[in-house]
Amino acid sequence: MDTQLDLLTKAGCDRIFQDKMTGMSLQRPALDELLGLLREGDTVLVARFFRLGRSRDHVIHLVNSFHQRGIHFKALDLGIDTTTLAGKFMLSIFASLAEYDRESILEKTKAGQQLAAAQGKHIDRPKGLDAENLAEVKKALAKGLSVDETVELTGISLSSVKRYRKHLHAALTYRS
Repeated sequence: MDTQLDLLTKAGCDRIFQDKMTGMSLQRPALDELLGLLREGDTVLVARFFRLGRSRDHVIHLVNSFHQRGIHFKALDLGIDTTTLAGKFMLSIFASLAEYDRESILEKTKAGQQLAAAQGKHIDRPKGLDAENLAEVKKALAKGLSVDETVELTGISLSSVKRYRKHLHAALTYRS
C-alpha cells in the first residue's frame, strides 16, 4: 500500500481513497465514497489497474461507467490514460477481452447444457409442482405458519415455499 500511496502522491492526486480489504471483499466503502463524489471532468488515477475493483470484469465495468459519465481514468502501471487516443484504445482492448471472456463462458455453459439434455439429464428446476411438497405447504398455510416457519418445518426451500403459497393463493382466488 505504501508504494501505491507514494506513486499517487507523486502523480499529484488531490485526494486518495483507500480500502484496506483482503481477497474478493464485496464491501468497498472508500470506492463507494469515490463513486458518489465523482463529477464530469474529474480524473480517477490508480497506481495499479486491477486494484480498482473486485475482479477484472468489475474494473472494466467501472472504467466504462467513468467513460459514460465523462470521467477520465488513468492507470499508472499500464500507462492507460483515457484523456489520450492511445489510452482509449487500450481501454477498448481490455473491454473487448472482457466481452470475449463473458461470451466464451456463455458458449461453454450452453454446450454443457445441450450435452446434458442429449444424455437425458434434467438441468433445470423441476417443471410443475411436487404434489407432496404442495400438500406440506398447504398444511402449514392452513395452520397459519409464516413462510420462514414453513421452510424450517418442512425443509422445502424458501423459493419453493413462496411459489407453492402463491399457487395456493391463486387457486383460492380463482375458486371465489
